[in-house]
Amino acid sequence: MVRIVVIGAGAVIALAGFVYLIKLLILRFGGTRTTAEVISAVEPKQGYYVHKLRFEHNGKMVEKEDKTGYSQPFSVGEKLEIICSKTDADKFEYVGALKKNMIIATVMIVMSILIVLRFMFFVTDDDLM
Repeated sequence: MVRIVVIGAGAVIALAGFVYLIKLLILRFGGTRTTAEVISAVEPKQGYYVHKLRFEHNGKMVEKEDKTGYSQPFSVGEKLEIICSKTDADKFEYVGALKKNMIIATVMIVMSILIVLRFMFFVTDDDLM
């Protein structure tokens, strides 16, 4: 029974990681790379900074807040590279964060698959008793 639960949990985590990775890949390859300027940084919670960015999207200047939440604020006036969805200005990600999240999602998928394979083929119910 424990084997089945671990295999199921590993499969669910791998599937969730795969869906997340696909969303990141769509943004990475289907989005538009642009430069955004930090126009403000606020700390709504202790140690959690939200930045308001100004950037061009489909020929118009827009101002949007990031949803990442950093522990250190960016400087006002700092220019950062972002990748923005071609259709929705609310969907954007910092280039560095996007790359990092893609690596983390890939590692999560690989580790989950390894756990599933281990418990499917190399662990028996007797090993768990």
